[in-house]
Amino acid sequence: MAGSKRPSFLKRQKEQARLARATEKREARRARKHAKANGLESADVQDGDLEPMAEGEGAEEPPTEEV
Repeated sequence: MAGSKRPSFLKRQKEQARLARATEKREARRARKHAKANGLESADVQDGDLEPMAEGEGAEEPPTEEV
């Protein structure tokens, strides 16, 4: 019976990453729209949009090798 199995672990991880990126884009778009409605400069909004990204997955420092 087709479709009875769950997606693989890696496929599920990709799906979750895609949903997370979509959520971030949606929030950034809402923030820009809100700032535009309030007459704020776009530079302030762009700085705010970068903060959540810095705290996300890419912000972790790689472990350093001690010699």
